[in-house]
Amino acid sequence: MVIEAEPVAASAAPAAAPAPAAPPTQLDDVLVQAFRADAGYRVDHSSTATRTATALRDVPQSMQIVSRQLIEDQQIVRLTDVLQNVSSVQMNGTGGNRGETYQIRGFVTPRYAINGFQLTSAMDRPEAFVDLANVEQVEVLKGPSSVMFGISEPGGVINIVTRAPAAEFATDGALTVGSFGFRRVEASATDALNATGTLTGRVTGAWQGEDGFRDHAAHSRRSFGAAALRWQPDAATQVDLAVDHVDQSQPFDRGLIATDEGVYVHDARRYLGESWSITEARKSVASLLVQHALSEDVGLRLSARHSDALVQDSGAVDLQGIEADGRSVRRRITDRREDSADTNLRLDAIIDARTGSLQHRLLAGAEYSRARMDFASGRANIASLDMYVPVYGLALRPVTRANAQNRYDVEMLSSYLQDQMEFSAAWKALLSVRHDAVRSSLDDTFNGEYTRNKDDAVTARAGVVYQPRPWASWYASYSESFQPQSGQTRAGGALSPERGQQLEVGTRLDLVPDRLTLTSALFQITKQDVATEDPLDPDFSILTGEQRVRGWEVDASGRIAEGWTLSANLSLLDAEITRDNTYAPGNRLVGVPRHSGRVWLHHAFSGMLQGLSIGGGATRVGARSVDLDNRFDIDGYTTFDATAAYAFSPRLELSLRLANLTDRFHVEGVQASNNLYPGSPRAFSLQVRMQL
Repeated sequence: MVIEAEPVAASAAPAAAPAPAAPPTQLDDVLVQAFRADAGYRVDHSSTATRTATALRDVPQSMQIVSRQLIEDQQIVRLTDVLQNVSSVQMNGTGGNRGETYQIRGFVTPRYAINGFQLTSAMDRPEAFVDLANVEQVEVLKGPSSVMFGISEPGGVINIVTRAPAAEFATDGALTVGSFGFRRVEASATDALNATGTLTGRVTGAWQGEDGFRDHAAHSRRSFGAAALRWQPDAATQVDLAVDHVDQSQPFDRGLIATDEGVYVHDARRYLGESWSITEARKSVASLLVQHALSEDVGLRLSARHSDALVQDSGAVDLQGIEADGRSVRRRITDRREDSADTNLRLDAIIDARTGSLQHRLLAGAEYSRARMDFASGRANIASLDMYVPVYGLALRPVTRANAQNRYDVEMLSSYLQDQMEFSAAWKALLSVRHDAVRSSLDDTFNGEYTRNKDDAVTARAGVVYQPRPWASWYASYSESFQPQSGQTRAGGALSPERGQQLEVGTRLDLVPDRLTLTSALFQITKQDVATEDPLDPDFSILTGEQRVRGWEVDASGRIAEGWTLSANLSLLDAEITRDNTYAPGNRLVGVPRHSGRVWLHHAFSGMLQGLSIGGGATRVGARSVDLDNRFDIDGYTTFDATAAYAFSPRLELSLRLANLTDRFHVEGVQASNNLYPGSPRAFSLQVRMQL
């Protein structure tokens, strides 16, 4: 039996301890398994969906994985570019250029997970951008996932798997320069740290700076560092310790703004802030993972994670609307400070058992998390800016009027049970249930108010898998999610959590065994208890809202022929309001395209041209509604990109990337009519990658 405790780097197998004579229990038999991407882009196993080492073909839920090989072949440094390789995932926004948020299957997912732990539940957005230097692969579990992750939106969860130590010495690094003053350097090294190889380590670092394609915006820079240790004192025990830190300074940027008639500047370079408008963030994370195999059939796993983050916005320019002349943008500046911390503890037991002819893999566990955020902000209005002929140079005025100061605390205690059943080689089933008790409080010192909320939720997941052939899996499943809400009713009562339910059927086919895989899914997600405005008093809410997304998606990845690799996806989504007091049923959800997709093809030459490789891709995103009133749509777009690389040796490669070849203006993220995030104009990057 193989049960993976937490995501482990796909390209680095666990360090092997010297094997004692006839060990009674092997850790790899009970808890740990590293999953390796093949020569294409396929990864066959993951622990994200079940917290056990499970073949993706045995999971009754759609899941896609973007491997490090694909990331390097596409020569990308943004998480947004990584996720273009996954169906039904769209960039939602950046929170003013702080960090990425996404939509999965039509629903905004403001948090993502790293190695199985979600970002702090006290924040509704990431504190900083993800640096890919320490990323092994990015996994997207589609649909409600509260059974595994607790508080979450019904669209799905993004899980980032970091690079792990390896026993053999290896280093790699890259130097990149590109358009708009882009400069980046990254490096990583791993090795055994003692003579017996029971202690291994990895260090990773990166620095990035750029002027950016937004005219008159501040320079941006980011530094990142990470270190990881792995200790295997015997064959049944493994301890992993990891720390990382990111420090970034970015121009605060709300993107573009549209008039009520849907008119906006079609120029990605047009910046509507000022050169002194910046956002800065520092974040540190430490994690511990202890795994021990009690026997061949029983394993224990203890996980812990703590993070601290500080985000400060200085002179952050918000876009408030358009003047009557149809061109002057009303603006406001905000000085904002968000100081947050998050602690998570998790204990799991994994048991293999048999009842008659039925094989069980049981997961039982408990999780405790506590998070807090101290928030303070002040605001001031500033002069408007002509969005067609901007005149910059406004002096930064001090913000003397506070508008908010509060502390938000949230505490969650959870327990869960899961049974993965195998009836025969062809039939498998999954049953999961989880209970979450959430206690939160908001101490609003600015308004002199203090509120407490208590939410208890039971969520479930059930699915069945049918595998008539070794290369074919068919599944059907039901899953649930929940998300606590702030606010209250007119009677003073707390709002119940939002609830999500999904029905899904799908298939996973190895079109070419061990080389090319296709997955497809049909689904319906319903989000209920959405808070809408109380028609008798707009200061309060009632729970009548309901939203629904129906969709079909298909993903393909792997090798289609010798030297040829493919990554492609397509999604069709019907995302609409089905019940609401404010917006008309049938209206489309914000920022959700009816159709989107991407195809990427890469070829590595052989023979006389060995060492040369080329790649090309196309991305299509349909029109998206700018608000729930559906006043107007933001245009759809198609962009093209290409790469070329030459490996002078197995340890030295020079590569070129051209993005947005046709220089197509496009809006990448749609949050609202005053938060339209443009994508980059045509750009190039030149990279030298080295290995030792």
